Amino acid sequence: MGQALEHMDDAALGEAVRQYDIFERTSPQHKLRLVKALAASGEVVGMTGDGVNDAPALRQASVGIAMGIKGAEVTKEAADMILADDNFATIAAVVKEGRRVYNNLKKTILFIMPTCFAQGMLIIIAILMGNLLLLTPVQILWML
Repeated sequence: MGQALEHMDDAALGEAVRQYDIFERTSPQHKLRLVKALAASGEVVGMTGDGVNDAPALRQASVGIAMGIKGAEVTKEAADMILADDNFATIAAVVKEGRRVYNNLKKTILFIMPTCFAQGMLIIIAILMGNLLLLTPVQILWML
């Protein structure tokens, strides 16, 4: 597949990254082009690597993941995350945990926003009408 990537223009490469999941025998330039093509199509790109030649693609990716045991120092510096155990299953576990945390944050914000919005509107209306604050700080904290 690496030789075929050399002869593809950017439009053909953009179509190829949507069609195929695995690319083999790629050079560092191919990896960088693949990351750019995926990012251009609106994807969040995670790139893993362990060698010096992977550093440019790791830097360009949304999340660069370097191998901590076998990885070169340049690759570790270019990456956003370093795997301590060089196990790809760790990446899947981290993504699953990250999605769980994100969902919990979203649920928490959606739960708290109506209360905070109502408190804010009550205070703004009281100030605009020239009244003293209707809620004491203790009452505001009690509602949260």
